[in-house]
Amino acid sequence: MGIEEVTKTARTRLCIESGERSWLKNARYTARDIANDTLELKQQGYNRTEIQKEVDREDFLRNNKCAVVGKALHAWDSYKELLDWWYDQDDTNVGKPSPPATDKKGAYPPVMAHTEGYRLTYNDETERVEFRVSPKPYKKVNGHLRGRPDDLSLIEKALTEEEWSLGQAELLYRDGVYYLHVTVKTEVKVPEPEDADTLIGVDINERNIALTALTRETMDTLGTLVLDYGSVKAERQRYHTITKRCQEHGQHSIHHQLGEKEERYTEWILHRLSRVVVEFAQQFSNPVIVFEDLSGIRDAIKYGTYMNRRLHKLPFHKFEQQVRYKATWNQIPCETVESPYNSKACSCCGHRGYRQGRRFCCTNDSCDVQQDHADRNASVNVAWRAWAKHAGIDVESVNYRTRKTQPFVRKVSLSGSGRSVNRPTSSREIASRGVLTT
Repeated sequence: MGIEEVTKTARTRLCIESGERSWLKNARYTARDIANDTLELKQQGYNRTEIQKEVDREDFLRNNKCAVVGKALHAWDSYKELLDWWYDQDDTNVGKPSPPATDKKGAYPPVMAHTEGYRLTYNDETERVEFRVSPKPYKKVNGHLRGRPDDLSLIEKALTEEEWSLGQAELLYRDGVYYLHVTVKTEVKVPEPEDADTLIGVDINERNIALTALTRETMDTLGTLVLDYGSVKAERQRYHTITKRCQEHGQHSIHHQLGEKEERYTEWILHRLSRVVVEFAQQFSNPVIVFEDLSGIRDAIKYGTYMNRRLHKLPFHKFEQQVRYKATWNQIPCETVESPYNSKACSCCGHRGYRQGRRFCCTNDSCDVQQDHADRNASVNVAWRAWAKHAGIDVESVNYRTRKTQPFVRKVSLSGSGRSVNRPTSSREIASRGVLTT
């Protein structure tokens, strides 16, 4: 059992009781100037130490300035990594990554360290978390926090318990309201993957995420669920079409605006999907979440301009990272297995088969696999490989692996919204649909 440090962001609302809101507004615009200057100096070859000296502001706390510079440099490093990958592609029509935004008129969330740029305290009499934000030297804004009980509970633990601590916070503004997003840190004990009793196989493809839970001892199926996130593909295609048409008419500036909308939508879907995966796993005894090793998948995908652009932009790695982050917080281990032929191999006999629509068809005459969904079949293979990995068994040498008759797949779509859509209202309710009832 290993010990890992985990972080979580508590999202709260500022209820200002003293101080000027204009101080917060000015700090946001000063932070934008610092971020813009940081990106410009970085392009000119300045290192971090030199940038810190050049962007110093008398009307901005030095610790807050260092945090803003760090945030801007992190964004620049991420952009450069994507750009290097783009230049390595044979087909550069996939979509060139955009540099971090440098809007001269827009605001930027100030980043602050606890006890330096901001301070939180718990008031036993009022049972509230009180804040003090220092957007400018000698100018303080005070009040208390409001938010969801879970978020406030995290902050209270960080203030009252030794195992918890507060990290950096970001000051955001939306629709006339100021928000404080606070990072909370702690350490958790995560079991070893080989000690898990339940194997949760995860298969990620262009449209679906398939989950199957198998018992390690008997390889019986405990639950199976397919999540349809085809709306992400549809939205990406829609934004690409709009951007392409605007660029044909000389409207190049719209690329940044649409890119941000597309990214926010994708982030919302991925966060919801990752919550469902973790809550699905939590319903079983001592689980481990198993992923395919998709490293190098982008280099292996060469289907032409249209398919390359579609598949290369799918956020496989980002989704896996979000699941790992949430799973570790809930003390659930994750591991990775090799991916050769997971989608083509029969989960019952191991023979190579083929996909017919959404069904998997085995080519082995003696294997009468029934009721099998092609994506679920792949997720069973992922869980099977995790079992074979720790058992020291060659998966190619075993003829019979799992039960020939699998339960029917329960499929949920995340594309709808509103009262008129017949779908679960929470990620926990979605996850419960994948548990088999006896």
